[in-house]
Amino acid sequence: MTILQPVLARRTRRDWIAYAFIAPAVVVLALVVGIPALTTLGFSFTDVTFLRPTEFVGLRNYLTLIGDPVFGQALWNTLYYTVGVTVPTMALGLGTAMLLNVRYPGRNVFRAILYLPVLVSIAAAAMVWIYLYDPDLGPINGLMQSVGLPTPRWLQSPSTAMPALIVMGIWRDYGTSMLLYLAGLQNVPEEVREAARIDGAGPARAFWSVILPLLRPVTFYLVVLTVTGSFQVFGSIYIMTQGGPIGSTSTVVYQIFENAFSYSDFGYSSAMSVVLFVLILVFSIAGARLVNGRER
Repeated sequence: MTILQPVLARRTRRDWIAYAFIAPAVVVLALVVGIPALTTLGFSFTDVTFLRPTEFVGLRNYLTLIGDPVFGQALWNTLYYTVGVTVPTMALGLGTAMLLNVRYPGRNVFRAILYLPVLVSIAAAAMVWIYLYDPDLGPINGLMQSVGLPTPRWLQSPSTAMPALIVMGIWRDYGTSMLLYLAGLQNVPEEVREAARIDGAGPARAFWSVILPLLRPVTFYLVVLTVTGSFQVFGSIYIMTQGGPIGSTSTVVYQIFENAFSYSDFGYSSAMSVVLFVLILVFSIAGARLVNGRER
């Protein structure tokens, strides 16, 4: 026991040093994330406005959400946008990564060009796409008109506004998917590919049976990342459509913003924030289980 005491003392001292280095980050995280989150949860059970004292209302805000048609439409629009962006983003990212994983001259230039949209600020990207979608001066309608196709009013029509935003979201997000899948493909050992070829697996069979399962951790991370980002979309909607036309592009985050800063109803917007957090958590877990459901 006497021999072990110095060893245990050194280990305890190292543990305390580690805790001392971690403690500032934990404190900052608690202040920046934990306290605002708990405050939002508390506000969701109250009627908080600038015009009257705070009043505890229990579950009234949540019960109002259930019957609120505006919130229902915003929730549907959010789900529509999330699915519309997540699936194509990951599919295009994987396909592009496979093309860029082949050796040919100039592939690094193509990688940089395809990743550039990720680096563009949302404000700049939104202004560019407003010009592209312009019904009179935009190049998209100009090209369609030149080949005799009808020219829709992309951002002014309820039937085309959300698909137009989804296309922009895919353009802006798939560079991240491409980059992560490319890193995953480059980490697949060449011995594994060679073993698949020796076993007689063609390119398609090798991809589905060997490469895609090895990319499962990347897919899991991208599902969580893309779903979380899509559920919280706000900037492009605020700049390009402001939730219109007729609420066709209003999302949950946009409704949170409207209720908090246009109507000063902080209790109701806090309840929306809590519901949004639960939805993101549920869909992220569901996506992760779908990706890793058969992993042994």
